[in-house]
Amino acid sequence: MYKEIKSDNEIFNSIEFQKDKYKFNIIIKNLSSLELELYSDEKNYIICRGSKKYPTWIWTKDNFDKSVIEEIEELTEKYLTDNPKDKFTCKKELYDLLLSRNFKYINRDDYFEMGFLICHKTVKPKQCDGILDKPNENDREILEKYWYDDNMEMNGIEPITMEQAKKDVDEFIKSDSFYVLRNNSNKIVCMAGYGIVGNQAKLNHVYTPVEERKKGYAANLIYLMTNDLLSRDLVPLLYTDYNYIPSNKAYINAGYEDTGILINFSCSKK
Repeated sequence: MYKEIKSDNEIFNSIEFQKDKYKFNIIIKNLSSLELELYSDEKNYIICRGSKKYPTWIWTKDNFDKSVIEEIEELTEKYLTDNPKDKFTCKKELYDLLLSRNFKYINRDDYFEMGFLICHKTVKPKQCDGILDKPNENDREILEKYWYDDNMEMNGIEPITMEQAKKDVDEFIKSDSFYVLRNNSNKIVCMAGYGIVGNQAKLNHVYTPVEERKKGYAANLIYLMTNDLLSRDLVPLLYTDYNYIPSNKAYINAGYEDTGILINFSCSKK
């Protein structure tokens, strides 16, 4: 039977969770949240949400005991809010089981395969012109455009506002964990950042403008930035759109390993 657990519960030290700890990096990140909601049967699964405004992550050990599925369904319902859609992330094994059981809250048309990539040793990609650098105030306008365009591509109907893009770029420029690649003409042709939790460095905000794609810029920026992270004994990792081949190729060309998918889906009370 499930119960509410603390962030120091022994299940986080279990062989099964330790095997998945990088793939479920977000659960580890959420453990320090003041709004943490955390439940488990202390053997087969963990259900975790850092805040009601963020997705709920459900970890299950491989080949988990299927008799606990009713508990997981009950907890999933417990995590539902009055939002039109509440987001969840889990392994495909669990998602398929929920679907086969016709779990009544699941939105069947809201399904996204999220890839997980990790790097232990880089591979030098095809060389291109470009110097790794930190952005400065003179780069503000172009970074605002890139960040806005990136969100427009990724989120489509619900992109960020230009006002929000300006606030985000202000943080990028101040950050010690945000990089750009400048070509021989000093133009920023790619950007990327990362966030650190424990010994894990999660890559984010990776973007190359449309006119500069297929030139190797992303792979080279990722390669250079990843070497820096590895030299500091950090484990570089990231989540991607598994079916967006060009983006994934840039990471793989720099030495990242494709470890399979997690499923993003949503549920609704109504």
